Amino acid sequence: MRFNLRSSQDNSKFGVHVLVVLLGITSWSIMNGLWVELPILVVHLPEGWTLPSYLTIICQFGNIGPLVFSLLVYLTPRKKIETPTAFVIVVALTLCAALYGFLWQQRSPIGSKEHSVALMSLTLCQSIFAATTSMAYLAFMSHLKAQYIGSIFIGMSLSGLIPALAAIGQVPGEVECVTNASNITNVSLVYETRNVSQSILLDLNLLGPGMEMASNHNVDSTRHLQNITGSEVSLRHYNEEPSFSVKYFFLMLASLGGFSFLSLVLLIHHPYCKTEHVDTKKEDNCRLVQINSLTNESKDVQAEETADRTQFDQKQLSTVHTELQRHQPSDCKEDDTSSDKSIEDESIDFEKSAAFNSLELEDKVEKEGQLSRAESWYLLGLLAWINMLQTSFVLAIQVYSSLPYGLFFYNGATKAENIVDPIACFLTMWVRVKSLRVISSLTLLGTLFSAYIIIVAAKSPNPFLVKQTAGGILIIAAWVISTALNVFAKVTIASVMRSQGRISLIYTGGSTQTGTLIGAVLAYVMINELRLFKDSPWC
Repeated sequence: MRFNLRSSQDNSKFGVHVLVVLLGITSWSIMNGLWVELPILVVHLPEGWTLPSYLTIICQFGNIGPLVFSLLVYLTPRKKIETPTAFVIVVALTLCAALYGFLWQQRSPIGSKEHSVALMSLTLCQSIFAATTSMAYLAFMSHLKAQYIGSIFIGMSLSGLIPALAAIGQVPGEVECVTNASNITNVSLVYETRNVSQSILLDLNLLGPGMEMASNHNVDSTRHLQNITGSEVSLRHYNEEPSFSVKYFFLMLASLGGFSFLSLVLLIHHPYCKTEHVDTKKEDNCRLVQINSLTNESKDVQAEETADRTQFDQKQLSTVHTELQRHQPSDCKEDDTSSDKSIEDESIDFEKSAAFNSLELEDKVEKEGQLSRAESWYLLGLLAWINMLQTSFVLAIQVYSSLPYGLFFYNGATKAENIVDPIACFLTMWVRVKSLRVISSLTLLGTLFSAYIIIVAAKSPNPFLVKQTAGGILIIAAWVISTALNVFAKVTIASVMRSQGRISLIYTGGSTQTGTLIGAVLAYVMINELRLFKDSPWC
């Protein structure tokens, strides 16, 4: 177990950290914004409460983006396609956010029903680009120093926090149960019975208070159609209008996309940021592929590194030799030729030894930072597991785990999760963990708290301590702790993989999306097909 506090003198620039954070904000801000707006959208759109299930299915097609990106990386290994891909992603997501603002209420008939075709089409488009950020943005970070890898995850975390805070400021209103009384005239009641009087119908609640039959005679037919007059009293939920509209909410997210585009331009082209660029060819220590399956490009890189080291040896030899000659006495140069040759021979030996020791030290440091193939795949497996739990499955059942305790605790759980996420990312900038044992322990603890959330959700609508304040406090605490542990472990794994080079980060992004996909599919099947999680009416 090894914890290291990063010093402020880590050769990184605060301005570059800020720009990287701004870039990461675009990753999932629109998707998160869409989900926090669901309480408003379901009231106005024809799908009603089935809208989340539609969006869940559509979002899974977003994995087309990472697959296409991976294929392009495989087919064009010599080209660094992550930079132009990042530009395309930022522009596309910004346009989607703006179009959401103007088209979210548009309806189109499909068969005999109306559907929100515009909103669903935009969701498909932006989910493809948002999912690709997990690979393209991480691959882009390989062009910057390793100190900045945590900042991109901070930006990704803020992509959930900012929409959540905006939704709080939007104040969508409370869900209230109101009495809905309406007069009923000439309503037909069909029943099959014999010798049933009006008093019996009242006892069976077939007639409500204030209702009476048009004729008071007993019913002695096997099947009758009877008119009823009176009034009906029921409870229904009522949503207050938000303080600002859905249109302005999505236009706000589009403005964030504009800042992200500007930050990307500065990261690539501004001289202040160029000093933080690194040569990705010389940093690739990835061992996820067999050593004997090196591509022509990697062989060229090895040849370049060998040439660089040879040139370094010659420069070192020349420098040391010149220094020794400059400090030699002049009479020795003139009178003692043999002594001069002896000193020259010794200096050459010293130069070779110094250069060899320097290169040997560099090789040792480089090898110590490398992961074995098994260790790399183990970390990628942990990353997929964390994303399966924290990024998709547990979030899909969040409503079942916290809403039974009341709206107050449900809102508390959602907001707390979005606040803790960036805090955990911030911690990774100062607390560095490299031990596989520590990373595994963090993942195990996060899994245990996630398991508690899943068990509570499975017992919905009557989980543990359902009518007690302690139950709500426990579920919020479980959400806070599980989010903190899982996010910290996730970012730590990405930081370790960053030290292995560009290809390792591409594998890291792929592992992230794989875990997210598995979790989403499991959640959809268990909720909508197997119906293992049950809800309860608002009123």
